[in-house]
Order: sequence, then C-alpha cells, then structure tokens
Amino acid sequence: MIAFLATIFLLGVMILVHELGHLWMARRVGIRVLKFSFGFPPKLFGFTRGGTEYVVQAIPVGGYVKLAGEEAFDQGYVPQPGDYMACPWWGRVLMALAGPLANLATALVIFFAIGLAGIRVPDFEPVVDTVAPGSLAQRLGVVPGDRIVSVGDAPVASWHGADAAWERAERAGSDRVAVVLARGGRQDTVRAVHGSRAEWFAGLTPLVPARLGDIQPGFPAYQAGLHKGDAVLAVDGRPVRTWEEMRSLIVTKIDRDVTLTMLRGGDTLRVTLRPVEQQTGEGAAGMIGITIPEFGSYRQRLGPLEASATAVYSIGRTISLIYKVLFRLVVKPATAKQLGSILMIGQMAGETAKKGFSDLMALMASLSIMLFVMNLLPLPVLDGGVIFFSVLEGVRRRPLPVKVQSFIQQVGVVLLIALMLLAVANDGLRILNRRAAVRSQQQGTAK
Repeated sequence: MIAFLATIFLLGVMILVHELGHLWMARRVGIRVLKFSFGFPPKLFGFTRGGTEYVVQAIPVGGYVKLAGEEAFDQGYVPQPGDYMACPWWGRVLMALAGPLANLATALVIFFAIGLAGIRVPDFEPVVDTVAPGSLAQRLGVVPGDRIVSVGDAPVASWHGADAAWERAERAGSDRVAVVLARGGRQDTVRAVHGSRAEWFAGLTPLVPARLGDIQPGFPAYQAGLHKGDAVLAVDGRPVRTWEEMRSLIVTKIDRDVTLTMLRGGDTLRVTLRPVEQQTGEGAAGMIGITIPEFGSYRQRLGPLEASATAVYSIGRTISLIYKVLFRLVVKPATAKQLGSILMIGQMAGETAKKGFSDLMALMASLSIMLFVMNLLPLPVLDGGVIFFSVLEGVRRRPLPVKVQSFIQQVGVVLLIALMLLAVANDGLRILNRRAAVRSQQQGTAK
C-alpha cells in the first residue's frame, strides 16, 4: 500500500506540474486551450472557466492539454485565430518547452528546500577503519579498530556524534579535548589541542562493514535475490572486511561475472551475478545495485546560498548522467534490458517512502529531471518532437506536408509503445528472476 500511494503521489505531482506548464504558456502565446484534464477516468468533477474545460479524474497518473486546432492533420484544414497551427513556430516551441521546464523548476525547488530543511547524511559506528600516515590521529596513537567512546566527557554513539561532541567541547572553550578510545578490552585517553577537530577527522575514516544496504530494483543484486543486511565475506574468493574493499573489487567487473560469498543469518551462500555498466562521477563502473549500509543518519542544514549552489549542481550532475546513459543505449543497444517501467518506479517509491518524506521528495526531483530530459528528445509525440518540427518550420519558412507529419507521428507512437512494452517486460523478468533466486537460496539453505 505504501508503494502504491507513493507512486500515485510522485507521478501525480510530476504530471500535474508538467501539464500546468503547457497550459500556462499556451495562453501566453495565444493558443486557445479547450480542455485541461488531470488523471484517468472515471471523472470526479469538472468546470468551465475562460473557455477552458477543467476536468479532474479519479486516477491521478495521467493528463493532457487539448489545444484548439489539433485537427490540423485532417485534409483541408484551415487554421483559425487561436488555433495551434495559427501560432508562430516560436510560440509552439515555447509552449512545448514549458512542460519540461516546469518539471526542471520543480526539481530545483525541491533540492533547494531539502538543503534548507537538512540533507539526510548516512552515519556510521564510531569505529576507526583507517588512519592516514602522519595525521594528527596517528601522532596521538590512534590505530585501526579503535572505538571512540567519548569526546570531551560526552559519550558518543556514532561517528557524527563524535564530531558533534568535539565541536561542542571547542565551543565550551576547552584548551584540550579528551578523546576516550576503547581498544582490546581497555580504554585509553588521548588529548588534542583546541581547534584541531578538522585535522583529527581528516586523518580518519569510519569502519563500514562489507554488508548490503538497500537493494535497488532493476539491478543484478535484486534479480540475484540478495537482501538488505546480507554480510559479504568474499568477492571471487578474496576475503573482504569493509565496504570499500568489497566495492573496489566489484566496480572493475563491468559485464563480467562476480561471485559473492555471503552470510545470511547463520547460513553461508555463494551467489554469482554480473555487474552492469553505470556512469559515475569517476567514469564507468560495474554496479550491482546496492547502497552503503547505514548505522544511522543525521541532517545537514545548508544556508540559502549553499542550498542554491547544491541544487544547481545536483541538477547538472543528474542531467549529465542521464545523457551518458542514453548515449550508452545508442552505442550498446543490449543495455536496453536495464530499462524500467512504472513497476520499477513503484518499487523505488515504496522503498524510498519508508526512509522519510524528504527522501521521497528527492526521488521526485530526480524523476522530474528525467522527465525533463526524456521529453526533450526529438522524437514524435514527445515535446522534443514538437520543438523539432516547429524549429524546422521556422528554418524552411513553411511546415512539413500534412501527410509527412501524420506518418512521422504514427511511427513515433509505435516506437513509444514498443519501448513501453519492453520496459514492462524487463520489469516482469526481473521480478520473476528474483523470486526464482530467492526460492533457490531458501532450498539450498534448508538442505
């Protein structure tokens, strides 16, 4: 039920914003809007205002704006004032752009608001994994495996908690900050000078165990039947202790089989799967669709300027990654099996909603950016197709022949339907593969 409601919420808001963008701009450029419909039947209510019929229907996952003169493809059609084809080509471009831009603006507002309210950041146990050579922590005798018990006489329960306790101790004016470390059944105290907090934490990394966090729908880990909380003991026979050790071995296995030895409950499992190529900030990497395990989390609040910069950066980075994925689909068509439909969105929405409202809103922002990019592709039926034909008309100083436009539109509809069917089929196969894998693992551990 959570997944269903979250999906309805996400799609409903994104589609409503998109269609409102078209409605607003259509009126600005002089195109008459005959009908604005939100949702799928049955109809709940409607009214007419300003020559436009507004309809709200029961299933809020669709919508459209009906413009005057959409019968332009009928033979013998003559555009009338206020009709779609009577509008200058640049006006039609603006009208088509308005929907995707409304989605982009929504993503910007959401990212900005999340920054002000507080970005959720993963937190970890206060246990040291690595100590940088020559760092303050090493000079004070800190070694891997040490657990931070308290900082400045304040007990700590997480890595961020240790950082926050150190900051409070410095604000209190302590000349030296006492850090109690648990090691080998005993406790030692080290003391650092006031103002050395940043230097201390710069030389340390927290211990993150080789354990699976969230399993992302549509990726190999999902199809292989892996579960959140599974502990990874080895990758291709090489023992791993930390998340980073595990990750560094997996990312190099693009489109190559990798075998994970895992501990689930009291049972040891061996699962073979094939990481898929994904674009990251560091380039192409093999991914199986797992997130880092979280010991907890905290909120990091940003100021208005920092929140704005972070929002713009997040949008730019997401758009770049989407285009890299699309390019890979063109040069490597086999990757189309990674495409997902509304089923995948529903799974993602359900899992994200369980984490909190801000996480769900962040997902909405990401999906809004995806809707922006996809709708601007120069394909018939999409907004990008409208823009392409309108710009072409501006260059040619006359529209394409009606028969040509009609044929291209029909081809576009067929291609989009085929793409949607492929995405649904991919999701169905992934779900079936996961169920088969889980059943096989259960039978194997029962022996």
